[in-house]
Amino acid sequence: MKEYDGKKLKNCTKDGLDLEQSEDEKKGFEELKTAYEPICKLIKEVLGEKVEKVQIGQRLDESPCVLVTGEYGWSANMERIMKAQALRDA
Repeated sequence: MKEYDGKKLKNCTKDGLDLEQSEDEKKGFEELKTAYEPICKLIKEVLGEKVEKVQIGQRLDESPCVLVTGEYGWSANMERIMKAQALRDA
C-alpha cells in the first residue's frame, strides 16, 4: 500500500521525512538548527563511528531522540532478519 486517500505514504523510520510546514515553522526550525549545531557536533564526536550523523529533526514531540535508517539503507527489521539467517551475505 503506497497511497491512501490521495496521499502518498512515507516510512517515518527512514531519513528524509519531510513534513508540511508554514513559513513561520520553517524559520523557527532553521533557528533551532543553528542554535543546536554545537551540541550535535559534540554528540557526533562522542559517538564517533557508531553513528553516521547527528542532526535536529521534526518528527518527535516528547522524546529526546530517534535513530533512523538512511534513506536507501536497510530498515531495522530487515537488518534483524539478515542477522538471523544462518548463511547471510555480508
